[in-house]
Amino acid sequence: MPPDTAVTFSASSAGGLKALGHALGDALCEPLAGGQSLLLALDGELGAGKTTLAGAMLARLGVRGRVSSPTYGLVHPYALPVGGERVVEALHVDLYRLRGLAELDELGLEDEFEAPHRAAGRLMLVEWFERAGGRLGTPDIALRLSHENPGRLVAVHAESNAGARIVSGAGEASHPELHRSRI
Repeated sequence: MPPDTAVTFSASSAGGLKALGHALGDALCEPLAGGQSLLLALDGELGAGKTTLAGAMLARLGVRGRVSSPTYGLVHPYALPVGGERVVEALHVDLYRLRGLAELDELGLEDEFEAPHRAAGRLMLVEWFERAGGRLGTPDIALRLSHENPGRLVAVHAESNAGARIVSGAGEASHPELHRSRI
């Protein structure tokens, strides 16, 4: 059972939300470079900033250019240059337009984290994770975003020991428009 690691962040601007994404990206770098596979769930209200947060994490991990929502294609793959010459595959998934669990089966996402792949290390960021109906397993980190006046509220829960280390590492995220409190 992972340590009880839960933190809430209040971001009063997109800059604050991006600062949180950068801190999470920094904290993800070491386990990914070590070959660990990680699953992050991003849930919450429409327009709450899931793609902004995912994009900031991916940018910090080395993705160049704009990270767009994979709403229509459902999955965008990226190659992350972590740990020197090591390249880790990242999948940015958006299940908002998922028409049913049969379509999830067609994507083959459940196979992405089975034992043979885990040795290679991967990152899967899944927006609208709850629409997978539990079929993708338990995420290492669950992030729930909601609108807050002004800005966004982000509840971050570690669901694994690896997730707890990442959340602890990102817990010191700093930006004038980002504030943190323990749950």
